Amino acid sequence: MAPRLLAYVAMFLLVCGSAKASHASSFCVSVWYELGNCLNFLTGFYADPTLECCNSVRTLNTMAKSDEAEPQSICECIEGVADAYRIRFVASLIQDLPIKCNAHLSFPISNSMDCTNLN
Repeated sequence: MAPRLLAYVAMFLLVCGSAKASHASSFCVSVWYELGNCLNFLTGFYADPTLECCNSVRTLNTMAKSDEAEPQSICECIEGVADAYRIRFVASLIQDLPIKCNAHLSFPISNSMDCTNLN
């Protein structure tokens, strides 16, 4: 299910027309490529995150630290596509992700995210 979802997400994001939207789209595609490795865990299909998921959390943390605006941008990418595709994250698994991957989250993941005050 996750690979098909990622394909739809990538197509959705690449449709945007302006130069700014195009940059945002390519950024969001990168975010969703990485987060896609964790969807089976975060939605409750897997009991533990995969090694790829944990590596992706580290990659997303690096992206979040690259610029002050990046945590908010990552949040907005996750929020937009999760809303559009009605992805339901399991809150307890979001809390378990940093523990099980031995890495912190530099950006929020939830079903009711507020990305406005992250910078």
